[in-house]
Amino acid sequence: MSRPKDSGRVDLNAIFRHVQTQMLAQLASGELFEHPTACGAATEQHWLHLFNQYLPERYRCSPAFIVDADGRRSRQIDIAIYDRFYSPLLFPLPSGLHVPAESVYAVFEVKQMLNYRLIRDAGRKAASVRRLRRTSVPVISAGRPRPPLTPQPILAGVLALRTGWNRPFERQLPKALRPLKPDETLDLGCALQEAAFELTPSPRGRHPQLRLSTPDEALIFFMLRLLDRLRALGTAPAPDLSAYARFLHSR
Repeated sequence: MSRPKDSGRVDLNAIFRHVQTQMLAQLASGELFEHPTACGAATEQHWLHLFNQYLPERYRCSPAFIVDADGRRSRQIDIAIYDRFYSPLLFPLPSGLHVPAESVYAVFEVKQMLNYRLIRDAGRKAASVRRLRRTSVPVISAGRPRPPLTPQPILAGVLALRTGWNRPFERQLPKALRPLKPDETLDLGCALQEAAFELTPSPRGRHPQLRLSTPDEALIFFMLRLLDRLRALGTAPAPDLSAYARFLHSR
C-alpha cells in the first residue's frame, strides 16, 4: 500500500465521503442477505460503530431504556447517547440496558427506510424520554465544588438508509415533521441516500429553521452538526443517586 503524500494538507471532505460510501455499501448489502429483523439489528450496529468511532470519549452509545428516580421508564430507544463520567449504569438488566435520565444527551430511532411512520414513532419515543424527571447534584471538579447543573434539552432524531417517498425529500420532510408536538421534536436526521437535516430553534418563538444537506454530503453534514449540538449541551448533570435509593427498603 502506498503511503499518503506528506503535503501538509488532508482532504477532509474526501475522507467523509469515503466513510459515507462504506456505510451505504454495508447497509445496502445487509438488505440482500439478512432477514428484515436481523437487517434492522445490523443497521443499528453500523450506526453504533460509527458513533463510537467519531464521538469523543466522554460519550457512550447503545440501545437502552431510559429511567428516572420516580421509577418511570421510556420506550425502548434504538440508540441513546449518554454521559460516561457522572452516571453509573446501575441497571444492566436482561431486558435491556437501563440508563438514568440525567445522563442522556440524545436519542435516535434507526430503520432502513425513512417515512411518515418512522418520524411519528421517533417523535413519540423522544417524548417518552423528555417527559422523565431529571435530578442534579453538586460535584467536585478540579478540586472545587461545582453547583448542580441545569439539565439541558435532550436531542432526538432518525437514522435511515433511504426514504419511502416518491416526491422530493425537501418537500416531504417538512410535512412529516409538522404534526409533531413540542416534546416530540426531531432535531437531527439522516437518510444516507437522500440527505441529512437539522431543525434549529428560532429566536422569539418563530418557526424552527430546517437545514438540508446535499445527497453526497449527508453523513458529513449529520456528524458535524451532531458533534456541534452535543458540544453546545455541555456536561450532563450528575444524578441524585439518593433519589433513586428511595425505593430501597434499607434506611
